[in-house]
Amino acid sequence: MPQASLSSRLAPWQIGRILRHVDAHLAEEIPISSLAGLVGLSAGYFSRAFRASLGTSPHAFILERRLARARAMMLGTALGLSEIAQECGFCDQPHLTKRFRRAMGVSPAAWRRSQGRRPAAARATPPESVLQGAAA
Repeated sequence: MPQASLSSRLAPWQIGRILRHVDAHLAEEIPISSLAGLVGLSAGYFSRAFRASLGTSPHAFILERRLARARAMMLGTALGLSEIAQECGFCDQPHLTKRFRRAMGVSPAAWRRSQGRRPAAARATPPESVLQGAAA
């Protein structure tokens, strides 16, 4: 496959603008046309230049950024998977689970446990002995 010419690649300022925008708006829908508009390109040309510059499609890049944020939130917060899904731009928890399993080979809950983190629901309920001690 021939190497893409420099003119078909995004300029460094364009890449920076796109990356900052994607990271700032992961919880929202991010249409390719809006990314293209940020750097003054048509959606088709932008998609080709993005792939030539970063080695992946804009859609795949956005998905990977969402999954990376989900992994960070699973490790760094006690939020449940449904809240994490919404914060990362997935329409619901099953969508996050499907995409996560496809990328990582395990469910988000299993991955979280393997990293030494229990799901939020398991941590939110105190042991019964604590509840009985508080009532006494």
